Amino acid sequence: MRDLRRVLRRLITIQKLTEGEDEWGNQTTSWVDWQTVWAERSELWGQEYFAARAVGEQNTVGFVIRHAPFVEQLNTTEYRVVYEGRAYDIKHIDHLKDDGMWVKLRCLEAGVNG
Repeated sequence: MRDLRRVLRRLITIQKLTEGEDEWGNQTTSWVDWQTVWAERSELWGQEYFAARAVGEQNTVGFVIRHAPFVEQLNTTEYRVVYEGRAYDIKHIDHLKDDGMWVKLRCLEAGVNG
């Protein structure tokens, strides 16, 4: 039976890093909105929080989204999440085992050193 207990009430934007050229022919990179999806947001707590704090990653947040075909393209170097105007680098992509319906993106707030 599918797990429908999750409440996806946060709208997040997944951005993709794209390369291009400026007017002088120099290589440039920029983040471009790629997909907008509903997600469940979760903070670290307990052992997870203290383990992340030990390596300076206490600003880690989890976003759980429904599995969709585009999820297979996600990786930790070319994609990031934007939520409420803040950018989060994707550190880990976890395909949750409950029927393959959910994917958890473990993200670290960009530009935060802990």
